[in-house]
Amino acid sequence: MTDSFLTLGLGRCLVGVTDYCEVPDPSQSLLRVGGVKDARLEDILTLSPDLVILNEEENSAPLESALTDADIEVWLTFPRSVSDALSDLREIALAYPEDNLLSRIVWMERAVTWLDNARTADAVRVFCPIWREDDDDHHTLWMTFGSETYANDLLSLCGGENVFAQKMTGRYPRISREDLLQAKPECVLLPSEPFSFQAEDATMIRDILSENAVGHPCRIHRVDGRLLFWHGTRLGESIRQLPYLLRSPDIEPKVNTSR
Repeated sequence: MTDSFLTLGLGRCLVGVTDYCEVPDPSQSLLRVGGVKDARLEDILTLSPDLVILNEEENSAPLESALTDADIEVWLTFPRSVSDALSDLREIALAYPEDNLLSRIVWMERAVTWLDNARTADAVRVFCPIWREDDDDHHTLWMTFGSETYANDLLSLCGGENVFAQKMTGRYPRISREDLLQAKPECVLLPSEPFSFQAEDATMIRDILSENAVGHPCRIHRVDGRLLFWHGTRLGESIRQLPYLLRSPDIEPKVNTSR
């Protein structure tokens, strides 16, 4: 949301951000109020904000209650789809009636509609982990995302099929080596965040999938995680790059996420 405000030219409306928000302009003085899980209520209150934007999945319910008790307006967001993300952007445009702001959102909506209408039946089978860890027996597990998530809907829009969207339970299932072999993805996307996957991760997954490779080997790309998980104005760059990445050769792409 911080990224969207800045991209839409509404940076002057921000008074506080999380420790993780990227603010390219060092001259813009914004109070850092903590992480998404441990935002500091007292720091937020000192800002006397007209509005606090929270995320239902990331921010705590006690924080929301405390802000409401302090008579501060709270906007609780939780986009589970591209449509939800566009709705949030439209809400921003309607709340801040700047010149051409709403028209920019309309153009993005039209681009999404065009891409949606251009979908074909031959979706690319995709595996996209978001975290890596070892179990008690030192076996590698990968966390990924299921259905009803923004990233899953975005991949579908861009011509991909999340191989674990329906097969596993929970929003963020953990995947074993055997699960990965059975899923037989055609493409693997290794994002830079929230876990920073490296070249050795690509090698590990390539070695695993080579055990049952038939025909063309699985394509593996390390990508900027913001393309997959930053709902908001970043969507414009996502729908430009991801359809190509899903079908491109196994190379290290030069990802341009500039505004």
